Amino acid sequence: MKPLGTCCVQLLQDENEANKHFRGKAFPFYDELTTLFGTTKTEGGPMLCVGGIGDRTPSCGSEDTPDPMADENVDWLEDTVGRSSVGRVSQRSGKEHVVDSPPPKRTKSMEYYVERISESMIQRTMNERNLISREEEEVTEMLHLVEQDGVPNGSELYFIATELFRSPARRASYRSITASENRIAWLRWTWDNVKRK
Repeated sequence: MKPLGTCCVQLLQDENEANKHFRGKAFPFYDELTTLFGTTKTEGGPMLCVGGIGDRTPSCGSEDTPDPMADENVDWLEDTVGRSSVGRVSQRSGKEHVVDSPPPKRTKSMEYYVERISESMIQRTMNERNLISREEEEVTEMLHLVEQDGVPNGSELYFIATELFRSPARRASYRSITASENRIAWLRWTWDNVKRK
């Protein structure tokens, strides 16, 4: 049996031997991977950096962040980054976002809120007008029914009916009575009870 230290050394040597043919060679699809992920210079050479596809997370080599390996971008890099970035604040593009972060909230202007309130008030006014006009139509129908029951327009009982029909519940009660004599009696009885209160 071999000592533990010898086994570990042997495993590392075997692993290094197996990986020897990868050193110094570009791996397959390197260009496609750098297009997708971009590269970052490190002490050991260029390294793929995680980025995204699309406008939300531009990576090295995109329009927003040029590929540092390209010769035409060397001057741009020196101007933008400088020879040393010690003490410098990172200047990121305004378009970049952290991967998986929610989109920034957009605040709405005062005009937007004033417009929404105005629209709401207009809609409410229209609804109230529609309600009033429907109520007026219903009262007109009820007064027409009172005239059909034999109460002349302009009489005291007609004006009593006009006053009583302001209430939707009283209109419904009057409508539910089937005989015209009973409806006229209901008008008098209800008016007498309203006056007592």
